[in-house]
Amino acid sequence: MKNQSLVLRLVRGAVMWALPLLLMTALTLTWLYRNTTYRSFDDPLVSAVTALIATADVKDNALTLTREPLDPRYQRALSGRYWLVGFLQDDGVIEPISASRSLLEATLVLPPQAVRELQTQQGEEIRARADGPDTNETLRLVARQVVLPNMNTPVVVVAAADSRAASRSILSFALTAVGLMLLISMGLVTAVVTQVRSGLKPLFDLRDRVADVREGRSGQVDGVYPTEIQPLATELNSLITHNKDVVERARTHVGNLAHALKTPLAVLQNEAQSSKKTPSEIVARQTETMKKQVDHHLRRARAAARGQAIGVSTDVTDTLGGLARTLARIYGSKNIDFDIDLMEGLTFRGEKQDLEEMAGNLMDNGCKWTKTSLEVRSFVNPEDETSFVVVVSDDGPGMAEDQYVEALKRGARLDEATPGSGFGLAIVDDLAKAYKGAVALGKSDMGGLKVTLTLPRRL
Repeated sequence: MKNQSLVLRLVRGAVMWALPLLLMTALTLTWLYRNTTYRSFDDPLVSAVTALIATADVKDNALTLTREPLDPRYQRALSGRYWLVGFLQDDGVIEPISASRSLLEATLVLPPQAVRELQTQQGEEIRARADGPDTNETLRLVARQVVLPNMNTPVVVVAAADSRAASRSILSFALTAVGLMLLISMGLVTAVVTQVRSGLKPLFDLRDRVADVREGRSGQVDGVYPTEIQPLATELNSLITHNKDVVERARTHVGNLAHALKTPLAVLQNEAQSSKKTPSEIVARQTETMKKQVDHHLRRARAAARGQAIGVSTDVTDTLGGLARTLARIYGSKNIDFDIDLMEGLTFRGEKQDLEEMAGNLMDNGCKWTKTSLEVRSFVNPEDETSFVVVVSDDGPGMAEDQYVEALKRGARLDEATPGSGFGLAIVDDLAKAYKGAVALGKSDMGGLKVTLTLPRRL
């Protein structure tokens, strides 16, 4: 589907319900005005019919009126006001017995529907339309068919008036109502457009600020935004910061790798320049060092990428429990007493292999140095519920406080007698930082080393 303007969609939605509603309002007002107009129009006609019936006098089967309606328009020829008393024929023609002078001895012809209603609803008032005696004259009439005393044949009493003025008034009102509603609709559309554009202005501003960041005119999305949009601006700034961090980490990794490779390459270059044949053990040692450096920085780069992954989680209890069982078999000859206390339900917000590498290095390091016991604890960080803590403690020789910082450096080995590359704690520290976590060294209650690993938790 083609992309549409948000302003256009909101305006169109408002118009789609507003216009029909306003049109229905105009039609309803017109209908109410029409009914009120015709009710007022018919009231004098009803009064005239009632008065004619009340003043009818029948003697010797002849009908006379003791008093005619007083409205002078009934006396003026073709005035638009008429009354008539007579016999109704089947074809709707009224045979006059007595009529107003305004009819000029003419008669009225009722429509078929009105004839049927008079015959079936004798004594009831019916309302109908008929042609008047004047050209193009449309009458609205009220009629009743009654049987007067001393008469065997029913007579019809009719009062009629020219309705063209009332119809013009109704039409004028309808046009005025529709015109006003259209004017209101135009004003409403203008107001909606203005309101929508005003309401969306923060979004337009946000778009401009993002463009400023893309073009390099600004480092972040600046500005104060409404409550609904501020989280979006905050997330955009977080994304911008994250991208900067990724680039900076990439630069750092490349710089560190280049710096780490400088020394072994210089050694090989010097050896090559100083002698025609370079001893193989020197080449092997230096290339092994370079390989370790490359593997280390590749591991850091992958961990940094995985540390930003979304939707990845790992069960902490299963992972640490599996590592404990594996290390118990590997170090079976030392008869290490594994004290494992893992909180159920903890979930690491990251890759399983990274958790295995971090916890595995710490637990493996503890197994190497411990004398008899190794404790592993996991629990929710009491200072921040969005993270959890893994504590690995041993009863080995430990280390002095001034050695803690040195121990976390890559390649650092504080005891050359124990097998290892010196990358273990450094790998754990790098991986933890990639996940916005931390590693802390300290003295355990058993007298050895205690390593505290803090990592993000999936809530």
